[in-house]
Amino acid sequence: MQSCDECPGSTQCSGYNLHFVLVKVYDFYQSGKTNKFDILFSLDEDDEQLLERYTQNVERACWTKAALLAIVEILTQLSKSGDLGGGKDLESVVFDTIKRARDAFSSFPWHLEELVEQAPDLYAQIQEQCPDDDLCAQLSKRTFIKICKSIAYS
Repeated sequence: MQSCDECPGSTQCSGYNLHFVLVKVYDFYQSGKTNKFDILFSLDEDDEQLLERYTQNVERACWTKAALLAIVEILTQLSKSGDLGGGKDLESVVFDTIKRARDAFSSFPWHLEELVEQAPDLYAQIQEQCPDDDLCAQLSKRTFIKICKSIAYS
């Protein structure tokens, strides 16, 4: 996963810390809160502290890393909960989830093109974190990259 030039790495990375907030943004968006101000006002105090601390001198690359890490975490959570399905349904759920994340994160300054550029890295991270190897093996790298391209360029 690409980082900004000034990245301190590990748990001090702005992208790493901001991805926790973006996962919550996704959850709010999925539950029907689509107005960015409603979403921001729904964040708890801990999230606000993360935003305050990690948006000081943050670069677009940091937001991109946060968005991509959030997508990995969201898909991994779906896998853990058993909501990914299998076969063609798996592709559909992955497509819908990434598309919804794209829409949920549209108010943040991230590079959507990086969804395509870093798709192989995303795929590797999803495979690495997937709790059900058989299920995650049903989604090929090629199919995942095609999904990312379709969403980024639609």
